[in-house]
Amino acid sequence: MKKYLSLSLLALAMPLLVGAQAISDVGGGITIVKGWIDSALPLLIGLAVIFFIWSLLQFLRDSGSKKDEARAQMIWGIVILFVMVSVWGLVGLLQNAVNTDQAPNSVTPTNVGGLIPN
Repeated sequence: MKKYLSLSLLALAMPLLVGAQAISDVGGGITIVKGWIDSALPLLIGLAVIFFIWSLLQFLRDSGSKKDEARAQMIWGIVILFVMVSVWGLVGLLQNAVNTDQAPNSVTPTNVGGLIPN
């Protein structure tokens, strides 16, 4: 069991190890993770919409206790969609409030006495 767990963790970490050369600082790593999250959120919202539509079709098709179960799934689907979109919106508002879209103020080296090569 321990062998499979370590192999699984290694397999999950492999893209990070391969891309380690591209990540030269913490900011680069954060940018990459943010890109993954930005790509995953629309996919997750799409899956939640598909889950809701599937529950709706079950609700329309079935009767009795299955109908109650499908109704509960539809309610949970709406709750999940609401929470995902709300959190996404709140994060966007916070980003706009603190202006994270702008590049941070960075110190650029000056060529003092010709020490920095061109």
